[in-house]
Amino acid sequence: MAADTPALSPLIDVHDERDEQAGRQILRLMAVFVTVGYLAYGVMTASAVVSSMHITDLWWTVIAVPLIFGTGIALGPLAWRGGARRIRIAAAVAAGGYLVAVCLWWPAWNGQVLDTVSGIWFSLFPGLAAIASALAFPAVYAFGYLAVVSAISVTISKTARLPHLSGPLPVEIAWSISFSLIFVAAAVMAIRTAGILDATRARAYEATADAAAAHARSAERNRFDALTHDNVMSTLLLASRLGASPELAQNARAAIAAVEHASEGEGRSSLTAYEAASQVRAAVAMVDPAQRVTVANEPGTQAYPGTAVSAIAAATAEAVRNSRRHAGDGATTSVTVAAGLGTLRAEIADDGVGFDPALVSASRLGIAVSIRGRMSKVDGGVAVIDSHPGCGTRVRVEWSR
Repeated sequence: MAADTPALSPLIDVHDERDEQAGRQILRLMAVFVTVGYLAYGVMTASAVVSSMHITDLWWTVIAVPLIFGTGIALGPLAWRGGARRIRIAAAVAAGGYLVAVCLWWPAWNGQVLDTVSGIWFSLFPGLAAIASALAFPAVYAFGYLAVVSAISVTISKTARLPHLSGPLPVEIAWSISFSLIFVAAAVMAIRTAGILDATRARAYEATADAAAAHARSAERNRFDALTHDNVMSTLLLASRLGASPELAQNARAAIAAVEHASEGEGRSSLTAYEAASQVRAAVAMVDPAQRVTVANEPGTQAYPGTAVSAIAAATAEAVRNSRRHAGDGATTSVTVAAGLGTLRAEIADDGVGFDPALVSASRLGIAVSIRGRMSKVDGGVAVIDSHPGCGTRVRVEWSR
């Protein structure tokens, strides 16, 4: 008896689908943009922060700098390592940090003013905080946030300057909003466009799955047509020619058994380990009749859901098909089936050219739909793909109770 093959590390799991691939990419890029913006403004306004410390209590500067710059710069590491949800939370914190710091300026102000045209330093980039809010909230809230923080920061800036250095307050607020509105609108449109791309991609997956289901129904009709011709019709012809005879009875029993077995098909409630291994072999043989399927342990008395067996067989066949197409000339492929207590696993490995799963185009539906998507529809199903350029590819499809 061969030992079970070791489980693969879950580099790609069916429960971590890239259903929002474009959305996450745009979100990461915008998070990097916000971080770079905060770093740039931090450098440019460093002297202004120091020169304005005398008009507020010290505690405000100590709190405001981390709230504004710290939260904005923190988006950078998350843009590379964090998931979409964490990036949105960090963006919300950055937007909230700016608003809190601006509102705390009033109780910290000691009544002195600045002799500078630019005014208070944080009034130079309310649009940057608004872009962070656009990453975290719907567009209407982002635009509302821009209007609020622009109005507050410009009002504070006017209050903190000598009167002759300021223009009309409504004009300055309108200018601040108008200037920042271009960038916030661009961020909103980028996120919206990414959402449309993701929705289109999801519909393409659904259409592909529907087409695959229609193809399966057509194949099933062809199978029953062949069954009718080869078994039922031959039995009826035999009855018309020979009448009652032992040969007729034998043919009739064989035809009935064939019809009953075909009627169960994928709808059978359970299959034995031997039947499950046979179904995987049959599916692989449809793709490559010469491909050998190894059973890692002797089939026992375990039973497996018919839907799980069918999904594993079809996903295994797709993995073998992908290996034949993309592994390269001279690559060898192995298929191993392991049937254990409460678990059924198939592993497909090749020593081909390999690839980076993270760089697979969204238009390539074989992995997303025919392997990972198919296993995701089975309770307890999982699909794991482990591949690196030049190191071959290993695919594991598994069902466990």
